[in-house]
Amino acid sequence: MKENLFVAVLLIISACIAVAQVDSQTRPIVGILPFTGGVRGDGEVIANILSSQQEILDAFSVVPLPSGVRAVVYERLFQMAAFTDSDIIAEIGRMIGADYVISGHVRQLGNRKLVIATVVCVNTLQLVTGYYRAYRNIWEARGFISSMARNLVADTLRRPDLGQLPRLAIAPLGTAVEGAETYLQNHFASSEIESHDMETLLQILAIELANTGEYAVLPRASVMRAALSRWEIRVTDAMDAALERLLELLLGDAVAQDEAAPDEELPGVITEIGRSADADLVFSVEIRGFGGINTFAAQILHTEDGNPLAGASRGYGTITDGVNLMAEIAILLTDYFGASGRIAALGRQRWIANMFDDPARLWSVGVSVGTSFAAPWTIGTLHATLAPLPFSFIRLGCDLGFISGTEGMGYFSVYPFVHYAFFLPFSWGGWYIGIGGGFLIARHTFYGLADIRRGPLADFTTGFSINDMFDVSYTLRTDFSSINAINGKLSVGFTHRFRLRGM
Repeated sequence: MKENLFVAVLLIISACIAVAQVDSQTRPIVGILPFTGGVRGDGEVIANILSSQQEILDAFSVVPLPSGVRAVVYERLFQMAAFTDSDIIAEIGRMIGADYVISGHVRQLGNRKLVIATVVCVNTLQLVTGYYRAYRNIWEARGFISSMARNLVADTLRRPDLGQLPRLAIAPLGTAVEGAETYLQNHFASSEIESHDMETLLQILAIELANTGEYAVLPRASVMRAALSRWEIRVTDAMDAALERLLELLLGDAVAQDEAAPDEELPGVITEIGRSADADLVFSVEIRGFGGINTFAAQILHTEDGNPLAGASRGYGTITDGVNLMAEIAILLTDYFGASGRIAALGRQRWIANMFDDPARLWSVGVSVGTSFAAPWTIGTLHATLAPLPFSFIRLGCDLGFISGTEGMGYFSVYPFVHYAFFLPFSWGGWYIGIGGGFLIARHTFYGLADIRRGPLADFTTGFSINDMFDVSYTLRTDFSSINAINGKLSVGFTHRFRLRGM
């Protein structure tokens, strides 16, 4: 009997292991590269935390980077700078045997930082999806990495096959060939716009276009740089040949001119970079800056003839404004006639996100129980916090006090209050300190005789919000009448913090 039971247990364990192995083999393989840029190792910290997120581990088989491969990765990432180059990323993905590669970059964005993460399909070289988010410090970044993981996983699994979509080539900005003034320089360079800002805007717009699901986006930067170089060489050769023929004509060598073979029509730059990336369409951008106002104009052009398919143009001030503008540009390029409604909805969504998903804003409701270590010995509290401004909040609440602690004496009090507190967010919650006041109505009974006390009190409060679930606070109260009029309240309770978990 025991032998049969032992065999049955072994069979169950073997079956579980086999199921786990089959599941790991059917899950896509993903490689997570170190995030470049940033200061004090922000990018590496974000990439490490992202790779350990349960959403990533449940959806993918995460392949580690061997030390030898890691050295090559750092070299390739240095070449990429901030821009997503699907050719280089796919090369790294093939080295580690991955189906998808997650890469990212951190850059300074005014007084904040901006992290940009992308998912590239190794086999198709397509930018499957991406995520970008501004943050103040690494503690704040830790708070949205889980949302980053959920978004990247959901979008990647929702769009596993992009083969039926038009292939859209995204060329990097600021591309230049040494010793030549290129087409891209003429259209994108500006003394008032940094090339790094332009690259950032273009990469975010590429993510927004990919997330619309209308195009298979191909950010094949290295291939298109080579194609543009070949195009420039042909243009230069043609200009040299034309100059030679002009000189011959001026010198009277008409025979040479007549015998010269006619020029072949040079392909335009759009056709050149589109064909080099094996794309049906090419994304063309022009950015101009004058007196602090920048204009971002974008077109989607057919590869074959260079004719426009869609276009959009918007103005912006700072680079932060430009980042927020890219989602609107993507809407205009993919749904021009329905753009007004979608842009309005996007504005409302951003306002809500700014109010409720900012780690520096504490919106919550909660209940707590505490004591003042004197009458009242037991205090129940209902409270809510409003945070229209970051790093501070208004707390509205009401205390109900019970038990005097003195034999023969009864006690009951009601104390509505309002506090204004400053809030310092952490990855696990935050600390706050503030001042405020309320109006106390207390009823004492002593062997049937009742005494009612009414009056305002001043509050000095501090506390901690822990994991968006618990609140621990201490409040000092006084009416300033005497030293004996000072009282305190220590309370612990449950709080619900309003956050947009899907953002």
